[in-house]
Amino acid sequence: MKPSVFQETAAAVARRFGVSVKALRVYEDAGLLKPARTVAGWRIYRQPELERLSAIMALKQLGLPLKRIGELLRGAGDLGAALALQEAALEDAKSETEHALALVRAARAKLADRKSLSPDELGNLVRSTAMSEFKWNDKMEALAQQHYTPEQLQALRGRPFTAEDQARVSAAWTQVFADIDALGPNADPTAPQALAIGRRAQALIAEFTQGDPALFKAAGAMNRDAMADPDLAKQMPGAGHWQFMGRVFEALKVGG
Repeated sequence: MKPSVFQETAAAVARRFGVSVKALRVYEDAGLLKPARTVAGWRIYRQPELERLSAIMALKQLGLPLKRIGELLRGAGDLGAALALQEAALEDAKSETEHALALVRAARAKLADRKSLSPDELGNLVRSTAMSEFKWNDKMEALAQQHYTPEQLQALRGRPFTAEDQARVSAAWTQVFADIDALGPNADPTAPQALAIGRRAQALIAEFTQGDPALFKAAGAMNRDAMADPDLAKQMPGAGHWQFMGRVFEALKVGG
C-alpha cells in the first residue's frame, strides 16, 4: 500500500504557523510559495511548502522584506541556510541583551547600597538598552538599496562577519559614544581625549569600508537618512554625537 502524502489546506497551515490565510496569499503572489492544487482548485500545502514557509517566517523575523527573502531563498533554497541566518541574528541579540542586563544588574546593586547613579552611568544604561532594541527592518533595507550599489551590497553580505564580530563592533561603537558623553558639554574636538576617540572611530569605519571611498560615501549618506527618519533615529546614537565626531575628524585632518 502506497503511504499517504502529508498535505494540509491553507486554513490548516495558517493555524499551524500562526499566520493569516491572506499572508499565505501574499507569499504566493511574491513567488515565495507555490502550493499545489486539488482537482477542484483548492490550494494544498505539502512538506516542501511547509519547510519553505518555515524559512520565510524565520527570515521575516530578522526584519527582511519579501524581495530580499526571495533572493536569499533562490540563492540558498533550503531551511538550514535560513535558520543559520536566524541563529546568527539571535546570537547577536543575545550578546547585546547580556551586556544590557549586566548594566541593569550593576545599577540595581548600586541603588541597593543606597548610592545614586551618576549622569554617565545613567547615560550608558539608557543607551545600552536602547541599542539592544535595534532591528534591521524594511526601512533600513530600503535605505541600503537606495544608497549602496548592488555590487556593494553583494560584497558586504558576502563578508565572513560572524555574530561575535557584530557584538565586538557594536560594543566598540557604544564605548565611543559613551566616551564622547564623558567629555561633557562644549567639549573641545581638538583635545587629546577627543582625538583619541576619533582615531578609534576612524578605525571602526575603516574596518567597514576597507578603504573604499565610495563605500564610505554610501554609508555616510545612509546614516544621515536614517537619522532623519523619526522611527529609525530612536534606535541610533544622537545627531550630536555625529556632529561632534565630524569636528574631531576635521581636527585629525589638520593635526594628524
